[in-house]
Amino acid sequence: MNILIVGSGAKEYTLAKIFSSYENVGMVFVAPGNDAISQFANCIDIKANNTDELLDFAKANEISLTIASSEQAIIYEIAEKFNEAGLNIFAPTAAAARICTSKSTGKKFMYKTKIQTPKFGIFDRENVATDYARRSKYPLLLKTDNHLPGENTVLCGSFKEAKRKIEDSFANFNKKIVLEDYAEGQEFSYYIITDGYNAMPLMSVVPYKYNLDGNGGLITSGIGAYAPFYMLDTEMESRIFKEIVYPTLDSLAKNKMNYVGILGIDIILDKNNQLNVLEFNSFFQEPDAQCILELLDCNIINLMKAAIAGSLADDYTEIPVKPGYSASVVLVSGNYPANLKSGSIIYGLEDAEAEDVEIAHFKTRKNIYSEYETLGGRAIAVTATASTLGRAIDKVYDAAQLISFDGMKYRTDVGKRLPTGIL
Repeated sequence: MNILIVGSGAKEYTLAKIFSSYENVGMVFVAPGNDAISQFANCIDIKANNTDELLDFAKANEISLTIASSEQAIIYEIAEKFNEAGLNIFAPTAAAARICTSKSTGKKFMYKTKIQTPKFGIFDRENVATDYARRSKYPLLLKTDNHLPGENTVLCGSFKEAKRKIEDSFANFNKKIVLEDYAEGQEFSYYIITDGYNAMPLMSVVPYKYNLDGNGGLITSGIGAYAPFYMLDTEMESRIFKEIVYPTLDSLAKNKMNYVGILGIDIILDKNNQLNVLEFNSFFQEPDAQCILELLDCNIINLMKAAIAGSLADDYTEIPVKPGYSASVVLVSGNYPANLKSGSIIYGLEDAEAEDVEIAHFKTRKNIYSEYETLGGRAIAVTATASTLGRAIDKVYDAAQLISFDGMKYRTDVGKRLPTGIL
């Protein structure tokens, strides 16, 4: 069968590489993909938000399964259009995914569904947001309503700082922002796969999003991770399903918005052992994706097809996972998510490849000499697996040290300390 993946980052790179190794897969297409993906898949020059053209391509090329890992494709109703055309699509509808793609919608949903979440306010006017910030406790988080390039979440340590960030946000044409109380505790992400009725756990991940060691600097979309979260036991997983997963899926289904696909849940476990949901995600985040995909021990395409068919509970009693741990470190170009640096040649990629070590490309390109260059921001994800977390961490840093490019930075404490606070 022919497969189409919609997206262009490291998770699409990893998916395409895995799918190209399956015996039951013919051709793998990625739209739009990136230069590195073209090593083992066919990159198609169609943007993720051009869902009408993607539909035409799928029809013309006998695509058996389309995976929309791009949030933009989901927002532009790729699931609705493919479903209407009778084509297999692994993605939630835009309506169901609004709890993921709009932070304000997600927050309102949690409030109405009685899912515990930090205190928040939603604002479309600068003066009202400023008044709220004046009365708030600090630190305080400011979040853009949608995922945008650059900083989507800012931690404000004082009212003066919050006021300035609110002004900046509205000046940058953000029509709506969310102000959220800082939740202190242990953060982790929890991923499930669902067919809209039944849900099965995939894996827990501990993400690192601050761009400096010790959780300093700016908050990014993800700069390191390890899996699974070793402090998460079966009792806590049962609570996650009872307190978060089932209420979410039941509420969506009640409103005829059955969620089919991957659902990610960002959670803070506080000192009172309470689960505070920060937000939802419509697919694996990065580099969470690399950690999870390296540990899943099943044919991922068959798993996705079961979700589309509504047969998860019939086909799987549990999702097989390899024993051990994975750790991922992201090599960035410049001071990501600000002051990005492009055009630096990346050295040592072949040297870093080893048993149980995988390299995935975010934003890179090939120059006329077939050398990979940075395009600014997150460049390379290095992921290692091992029987213990400590060994996985040693492997991933040994490999990362073999790669170099001008302006390269990465956190050196992934897995060596538990990140606390909020992501």
